[in-house]
Amino acid sequence: MAGVSSAENMVLIGQVRNAKANHCVELATKLLRNKNFPGDRKIVYLGDVASSLLNQMESPETPEFLELPGYNEQKWKLKTTSGPLEITILSDSYWGFGLFNSGYLNIIEMNGPRHIISRLIFDLAASSAGHPWQFKHMNSATKYLRKKIMHINLKTNEANWKELISECKENYNETIHMMSGAIEKIETKVNSAGEINGWSKDKAKVSIASAKFDLNIAIEALADSNVPSVERAIARIEANLIEADPENAMNDEDSEYTIEKSLETIGFDEDLVIKSIDDETIPLIDLTSSEE
Repeated sequence: MAGVSSAENMVLIGQVRNAKANHCVELATKLLRNKNFPGDRKIVYLGDVASSLLNQMESPETPEFLELPGYNEQKWKLKTTSGPLEITILSDSYWGFGLFNSGYLNIIEMNGPRHIISRLIFDLAASSAGHPWQFKHMNSATKYLRKKIMHINLKTNEANWKELISECKENYNETIHMMSGAIEKIETKVNSAGEINGWSKDKAKVSIASAKFDLNIAIEALADSNVPSVERAIARIEANLIEADPENAMNDEDSEYTIEKSLETIGFDEDLVIKSIDDETIPLIDLTSSEE
């Protein structure tokens, strides 16, 4: 296993803060299931870090256990894939005596494109109740890492988390900056354009105003670590700029190229902006229970 410096293989260790018996292992297949699965099964305590990570992944395969939980239902190892990303999570106790363990951690190994990993970790950190790299029992965590993962300590682990989070945020900052430049460019074209068949300057100015509004939404959403709202705002900016661009001549109601915005296909999101009602997160199979 390698640290965050690798472009293909990255390892992070996270503190598990709470875990509930909301899942089980289907013994015949070793697949993760909901706790109400009717077949031959064994209860597993997935924990908040693993649950959040799996729910943040885009269309993951149903996780398969590489190591089944024993008498301790919070000690296990599973793997799953999502497109080019492969993830292995090991849940282990790092503090306690015998059956009385109160300190658990997850060792998360990720193989795949770095930009996908950084986005996943950004979302995981944003949805966590606390910083995943901060451990309840610092001395015990230090001893565990020294024994099990000698090339990572608490300091480098925290730096790895923060580096990926910062990298994802910087990527979206760059995108927002590009959108700002695109708005200025199209606005200049709109102001200097004359009358064009199939294009209305007044409507183009409305589209520019909408794009500026969504630019502010994107900036605020990124400050709140709400990447899905950032992406929706950017998508709306792009659509508005396409309509406003006089070279496209597609914003006149009488034009056959008008972009349809039917009221039946839009709804209101929490960030008080319009989005598609189809823009909903597809729930992970067998992970319908939240462990917040």
